[in-house]
Amino acid sequence: MKKFLCLLMLSGTFALASVGENMQIIEKAGTHGSFKGDAKIFSGEVKVEMMFKANEWRDFSGGLVEFSKGARSAWHTHPKGQTLIVTEGEIITKAEGQKALITKKGDVISCPVGVKHFHGASNTSAGAHIALTSEINGKNVEWLELVSDEEYKNALKEAREQE
Repeated sequence: MKKFLCLLMLSGTFALASVGENMQIIEKAGTHGSFKGDAKIFSGEVKVEMMFKANEWRDFSGGLVEFSKGARSAWHTHPKGQTLIVTEGEIITKAEGQKALITKKGDVISCPVGVKHFHGASNTSAGAHIALTSEINGKNVEWLELVSDEEYKNALKEAREQE
């Protein structure tokens, strides 16, 4: 069978691919854009860079989330769970009814379906993680109330006692 090569343009990037066969696609950094975390669902300075989106064969998306010192998400749940891979600094995470924990570069946080939780940077270090979040019918998160300063302070104390 003959292979034909074609040049594909993907959001300003180029890739060579064999037509008529399964092919890999390279999604260059920045292709899907980034945004500042909305104050309705984040406290403090947060930047989210979308790395890739769900598609016909991948039911999850990925994003790099960078938290300034003391920044955090609101309480939330995921209809198909979430996996976080810590890439920089310290990330605090707390699931309702469990003790808060501090995680560091290379640690993986696995959050099952429907578990109410939050995550963000510690009070002494900025932090970042890659969020891998599965979707059901295009939905990957249910945002709840913001984490209060008191809840965050108590979670930090609890997490530091675990170290």
